[in-house]
Amino acid sequence: MSIPKRFYQLQDLILLRTSLEKVKLHVDERKERTVYKWINQELTEFQRKYEKIGCKEQGDELREAIKEERWDLVKKNVDSCLKYLKEEIEKNI
Repeated sequence: MSIPKRFYQLQDLILLRTSLEKVKLHVDERKERTVYKWINQELTEFQRKYEKIGCKEQGDELREAIKEERWDLVKKNVDSCLKYLKEEIEKNI
């Protein structure tokens, strides 16, 4: 894989991780007062790419949790995806 392509893939993973971290902070702080519309908007890019990056199961569950407005499931799946992305980023560095 060429260096520019690898760089762009790494950059993409970091941007997805950043969105998930913002959502995690929001959910941790607000819990049952979570703003699901904002979460859905913040994770638009993640929702388009979660299958390609290896978070299919968590991404599907996260989408359902947002629809059902279950902050505990949102947090659980965000944490799981963050862990996975951290590992992938470490591999690519």
